[in-house]
Amino acid sequence: MKTTIFLLFLLLSFPARSPGQTYDLPAGAFVVETRPIKSKAHPNRALVLWMIEPKKNPRDTPDEPYTCPEQTRGSYYSGPTRISLVDTKTRKVINTIELVEDYEGEAGEDSFDIPYKIHDGYYRVAGVAKGQEGVPVIMWLRDYNNDGRAQEFALFDAQACMGLATTLVGYSESKDRVIQYPVKVEVFEGAKRSQTTTYWPDYLFGQKPRRPRYWKYEIDYRGRGGSLDKWEVRYNRRTETFEGKLISIPGD
Repeated sequence: MKTTIFLLFLLLSFPARSPGQTYDLPAGAFVVETRPIKSKAHPNRALVLWMIEPKKNPRDTPDEPYTCPEQTRGSYYSGPTRISLVDTKTRKVINTIELVEDYEGEAGEDSFDIPYKIHDGYYRVAGVAKGQEGVPVIMWLRDYNNDGRAQEFALFDAQACMGLATTLVGYSESKDRVIQYPVKVEVFEGAKRSQTTTYWPDYLFGQKPRRPRYWKYEIDYRGRGGSLDKWEVRYNRRTETFEGKLISIPGD
């Protein structure tokens, strides 16, 4: 009995190990997920999704149907969000990217919403009945760029019932780094023509490709005073970028 009390005293005398201390992450880091990377060229690699002192936001009305924004949030953490590539042997960080909401081409708030309890949909939730909530797999690694390696995952942000900001993050084997894939788009708006690079293309990574490395789809905002947006995007394996065009036809 005395031995048990003594051991309990020792356990309570030392603070719990922070999830961020698993790897060489800064103080205040909260690890959401870790996913190993299969790489013949660079063994001992993993992706770590982590946040800086996130706020926990449970759903206010858990028994009510989801609102449109809740389709990508459910109950969620909010706060500065990072993805790091780490060496699982040395426990060191190789590189880190910041997840910034630059939806309109300008840097937004250094914060993102990561669901911790949600139903199956934009994020994969296994082992639950349809319509029920569970713990999602945020870094669901798949072969989005058709290079034969499942090393990428998508993130989603529905801020309203129309419009879906998407981004793709993955492991670049040639660079041995985690990257957020840029999408270079030539934009046609009537007689106006411009070029832009975005990391948050509308709906792109929620769409199924027409064929490997090729996407073509339309988003109709005209009923909301907007435009008919026609996207056509291809993946360039040499530059590790997505490239294409966006034809924006104004509504009547």
